[in-house]
Amino acid sequence: MPIVTLSPLEKSLEVPHETLLFDAVCRAGLPIASSCSAVAVCGKCIVQVLSGTGNLSEVSEYEKKLLIRDRRKPNERIACMTKVQGDCRITTTYW
Repeated sequence: MPIVTLSPLEKSLEVPHETLLFDAVCRAGLPIASSCSAVAVCGKCIVQVLSGTGNLSEVSEYEKKLLIRDRRKPNERIACMTKVQGDCRITTTYW
């Protein structure tokens, strides 16, 4: 199973293939921003991908629109729309 590492806390957890990053963070007991309860509307559950970008699902057209709308950086993803397909390391500004 893929391992998601949450930096800078260095907390790692195994998750089933195709688990949403949002669910992985919640499973780890860490806070994650969201005002839409993870239904992919608000775009607030942004995480920065530090490594393993290729081990995440492709950016959908809808996610791309939200990322552009909010002027996000190339290494940022919307956690409730991004599936884990292999090992990755992520962070947010508030951990």
